[in-house]
Amino acid sequence: MAFVCISVICAALSCVRAKILTVGSVPQILPNEVVARVTSSSFVLSQPLCFFNTLQGSLPCTVNTCEIWSVIATGPGVHNYDRDKVIEAPKILSASPYPDAFLGLGQAHKRYYITKLGVPRDFPCGDLPGIRYFRVGADGNCSSTNCNGILPAGSTVRVKYILIDPVTKEVVSETKWSFPIILISLLLSCSMAVLVVLLAALLLLDCSESVRGKQEISVSTVPESFRIRRGSMTGTYTQTSGHVLRPRLI
Repeated sequence: MAFVCISVICAALSCVRAKILTVGSVPQILPNEVVARVTSSSFVLSQPLCFFNTLQGSLPCTVNTCEIWSVIATGPGVHNYDRDKVIEAPKILSASPYPDAFLGLGQAHKRYYITKLGVPRDFPCGDLPGIRYFRVGADGNCSSTNCNGILPAGSTVRVKYILIDPVTKEVVSETKWSFPIILISLLLSCSMAVLVVLLAALLLLDCSESVRGKQEISVSTVPESFRIRRGSMTGTYTQTSGHVLRPRLI
């Protein structure tokens, strides 16, 4: 009898899984060399352009109503999400709140969180100007369930984009998991900081030797085009003269 019950449950779960359409796209680290592409607590992905736009007619929602979210997981978080999307189907968006996700081990800390990007219409197909990106871990003051908070330093992270039906709040489509993304460890960051300080000191000493007298050295402020508003997650890098990538919010 127990075997029959288990078989029925497994069959039911398989039916639920069959409703989730998997697309062949895979989240990718932004291929372009930009500042802070990978840090100790965040990284930059290419946006999910045209990932789900070709599924219209196969989904209960449209490019204007379906919602694109991202799942950010470390270690067992990959397995935990794959389980929760079935068991916790209508509650998947709140199954692993960010504030509790990485605090420790155990069932209460599932090692993944989910944050919203927009609707498929915001990520169209075709050639688009600039380099469109999504920064994972952009919010350093994150306290809500689905905020895009910073990640544990030095952790190995995997990401997938998912499509949510706004009516049922269930996953209706998803990408494959990204390849592992290794963040910079704090130890490495400290070593690099010491190296930068030493190099700066040597440079300052060299400059002081070469500019004896009353010459002034002026340091220009950071151009406004290089500043990114706090908490921003998505944007576009546009190419300018000198081959410098400058972030511009969208």
